[in-house]
Amino acid sequence: MMDALSDRIVAWLVRVVATALIFAGAALIVAGGSTMPAASGALRDILVVVLEIAGAWVVLGLAAVYTLRRPATESPPGGWTLALALTLIAVAAWLVLRLRPFLSEWRTVASLLSSSDLWQTANSNMSGVVLVPLAGALAPPFIELAALAAFVALALLTILLTATKSRRFSQIYVACALVLTALVAGSLLGATAARLAADALQPWIEESKPRPEEYAQIRGVLDRYAAAVIPTATVLSWAWLGYAIWIPPAVLSARRR
Repeated sequence: MMDALSDRIVAWLVRVVATALIFAGAALIVAGGSTMPAASGALRDILVVVLEIAGAWVVLGLAAVYTLRRPATESPPGGWTLALALTLIAVAAWLVLRLRPFLSEWRTVASLLSSSDLWQTANSNMSGVVLVPLAGALAPPFIELAALAAFVALALLTILLTATKSRRFSQIYVACALVLTALVAGSLLGATAARLAADALQPWIEESKPRPEEYAQIRGVLDRYAAAVIPTATVLSWAWLGYAIWIPPAVLSARRR
């Protein structure tokens, strides 16, 4: 049976995101695996977390791609999908409202990056090597931002698939949930890496013997960073439950049909 155009487009988008997760995870495995033998202490602990993120992305990305491999074989979804769509909309709205401070921090970061000459400086200093610490610091909150966007996107896609009576509704929903699980797992593990990095920096800051006002400023930046990253991962994990509870009904409904 031929898939509807909307089904093919949505399945393609989910497959692209899942494939991107697979490649990103593979790249992290290569980079982290090559660095691990020379690492020790806190750096080794952080690399272990990075490899855990990479493994989750590869496994869940492959599972999502595998889930989408078949053409439409289902009958149109039943009325229960309306309740699912309303649940996802409510969860996405709650999530956006709950994470307004996190989004505000991102607006601040974006404003600072756009108003500074950081990019020009990076281009003139060893081809952007100076951006590596910045990229490492922004990686955990960026994964969380991607997870937040995925929550909203999945709610909108669910509405589309429900309205078009998609014959691949259950299949696409499960694949989307796998991608979402990968991003939420990356957010939780990224928050752990951020905490480990902050703890590792504390002895170095104390050994450098900064002036009291400098120490207060540095400590304030670290505390603000941790306050933005760690609670956000917790909120995302609670929101994920609102999506995960619908996976069993989706799977069982597809099997009955």
